[in-house]
Amino acid sequence: MRFKSYSILIAASLAISSCGKNFLDEKRDSKEVIVRTIADYQAVMDNAAVVNNNASLIFNMVSAAEYYLADKDVNTWKINMPPEINAYLWEKEIYETRESFDWNNSYHRIMVANLALDVEKLSPVNAAEKTVADNTKGHARFVRAYAFYQLAQLFCKPYDAATAGSDLGVPIKLDYDVTVRMPNRSNVAAVYAQIIKDLEEALPLLPEKPQVVFRPGKTAVYTLLAKVYMQMGNWDKVLEYSNEALKIKSDLKDFKDFKALPSMPTDYGKTLNEMFYYAQSAKPSSTFTGMMVTPEVFDLYEADDYRKDAYFNATTKAFKGSFAGLYANFSGYTTSEVYLMRAEACARLNQTDKALADLNELRKYRFPDTKPALAITDQTELIKFVIDERRRELYQRGTRWEDLRRLNKEPQFAVTLTHTFEGRSYSLPPNDIRYTMPLPDNEIQLNNYPQNPR
Repeated sequence: MRFKSYSILIAASLAISSCGKNFLDEKRDSKEVIVRTIADYQAVMDNAAVVNNNASLIFNMVSAAEYYLADKDVNTWKINMPPEINAYLWEKEIYETRESFDWNNSYHRIMVANLALDVEKLSPVNAAEKTVADNTKGHARFVRAYAFYQLAQLFCKPYDAATAGSDLGVPIKLDYDVTVRMPNRSNVAAVYAQIIKDLEEALPLLPEKPQVVFRPGKTAVYTLLAKVYMQMGNWDKVLEYSNEALKIKSDLKDFKDFKALPSMPTDYGKTLNEMFYYAQSAKPSSTFTGMMVTPEVFDLYEADDYRKDAYFNATTKAFKGSFAGLYANFSGYTTSEVYLMRAEACARLNQTDKALADLNELRKYRFPDTKPALAITDQTELIKFVIDERRRELYQRGTRWEDLRRLNKEPQFAVTLTHTFEGRSYSLPPNDIRYTMPLPDNEIQLNNYPQNPR
């Protein structure tokens, strides 16, 4: 399918740059806005370069200790990417007057979604046009929820029901009027409530499966709902929504097909049978020179695990297994992630047989046929195995940072992260305040937001 591309206000006044100006404060020129029809609004959401290729993945990717850098590469990053290397080393000062890609990209997508929701002001002339309008509204609500979810994993404290009503959240911007200043910071409970509201309202508007993976279907919405409730620790809901997603689509890809590839084909994820929703990071992975999988993570893979060869260069240990190809990190949703969410939910709800069934189903496509089935009976051991399987399957998708934030609250699963640079050890203990990123300096200055302690 060919999508129209519009050079509308999104590309002009909302463009992300390093000019130091808050793009949400720029005035819009109504003469530039050419979105008039339902088809136009759909095309706004179909602009994959903005909506799908700007996922906020930078800080949670560099901070999760899934890889390490040699000293020379740390020094290169210090020159070229100060915020990223500061996040990698869990420094107190992150930005050094730079802006945040993750913050800007998330609010960029939120503003695009807010614009597209103006389609509600138009009246469809027939059933076909109503379907397009509904799909556009559902698409926009999903993208807005997805962006707020990513913001919450970086700039909000980990969800805690006891304190969520008072813990600082992020600004909840629900309109497209950029002449109005950004709202105040909300609380964490309100952010999660807005995410869930958007997703619940998106569900009846979307088809079970989308026409193309750049658009969400019900499968993607169910997946994000499961991820949200996983952060909230509501395992009954995680199980419910994982079940709903896998009822619609449960395909898995045999990874033996990837063993001999130098890297995933650039467009592979867009045709992968596991794909629920395609998204990738804003910065090309080639920007992040010198990244090598940590020995701890590499040793999690058994010798006969197809993922070991599919994901990593045998010589350099560099990651080559992104579903976005060699030049970007994948951050969308696949059936394999949902299998693992359901497996963890079942393990935590003491449904051991069901958890093992999901794990063994996934591993049928990740190991040779001769691999024995898992037979774990201890609940804690089973949960730990699922956590490790998530590390193996979802490497460099940003999920490890999310997992660390929630798992650190459980002593049996808490870990301390470490890096070494020029002989000095850097560490991030469980539940450290640095698991919440500071807001960008320019946002603090422009909007007088209270800053997260660091």
